[in-house]
Parts: sequence; C-alpha cells; structure tokens
Amino acid sequence: MKLPICLADAKIGVLCPRCEARLEKGEISSVDVEVSYILAKAVKEIPILDTVTLVRAYELEGDLVLVLGSGDARKILSDSSVLRKLKEYLNNDRLWITEEGDDRRFVEYILHPLRVLTLNTVWLPDGSKTTRVLVAGRSERNSGVSLGKAKKIIKALRGLDLEIQFERPPIKKRAFS
Repeated sequence: MKLPICLADAKIGVLCPRCEARLEKGEISSVDVEVSYILAKAVKEIPILDTVTLVRAYELEGDLVLVLGSGDARKILSDSSVLRKLKEYLNNDRLWITEEGDDRRFVEYILHPLRVLTLNTVWLPDGSKTTRVLVAGRSERNSGVSLGKAKKIIKALRGLDLEIQFERPPIKKRAFS
C-alpha cells in the first residue's frame, strides 16, 4: 500500500519529522493523515487495500473523496463487500472513490455506477466553458448517484462545470381516462 505519508507512520499513528514538515507546508492535509492511519489498520481485514495507492483524500461538506492511483478505483468499486467494509472503517457512508489522471476518468468514477457515454467541453460566447456529460439511462432518480453532490465534488477538485444529460428522456406517464 502506498499512502501520502510514510507507511511506518500510518501503522504507528505518529508522523515522522519529514511527514510533519510536509503537513505544515501544505503538501498533504490532515484528512490525508487521518485516512492513511485508518487504511493502515483496515488492511488486515481488507487485504485488497495492500495493492492500492492513496494519492489524496478530501473532505467536502461531510463527503469523503478518496483519489486513488491509476487502476485502483476499479478494485474497490467492483466488490461491494470491500466498499461496505471501507465505509465502516472510515465511519462515513458518503464515500466517493475516484482515480487521478485525466478528467474523463475522474468524472467516470465519481459518477459510478452511471456509465459515461461522452464527455465534451463546450465553449460559451462569453469565453467561459462547461463540460457536457452524456450518461446512459433515463433519469437521476434511478441512478444511485446524487448528481448535485457529484457536480460539487468535481467542481471543487477539478474546476469543471458539469452539465449532465441522460441518453434517453424519462418516460412520461400516461393519464388513463
């Protein structure tokens, strides 16, 4: 397991002078440190964590976002029991898992389990830009993702203004006479 702090520090729960200096400089945050401590303890019960790299951890309005190394988010998200145990250890039901890398990959994992079909940047006449995301499905209600929170997280961490559209419009209920 790779963490933002030394693995030895994470196991004993005390920062070495080097990691302490990185924390004071702002290279890592207190959330990175807390999550690293928890993951080092959780690896005994969740062995897949031993193969994961935690790049950064963020806390936004009570939601916890873990940014993992390339290829690591799939390991966690593909097994619901691992995700459930991880939420228990972190004591946070509002857990978001994503990967570092390009914007498309970042957005795909934040919107998981929705399937992103396209991601396009649209330049507006006033010089600003927005990112239009087309996802498979009919509506937010059945998606399993809070799109409002997902947009806030993506805006805060990547600076992208998202406009999310569904592939098919919702089914309109017919009035019976």
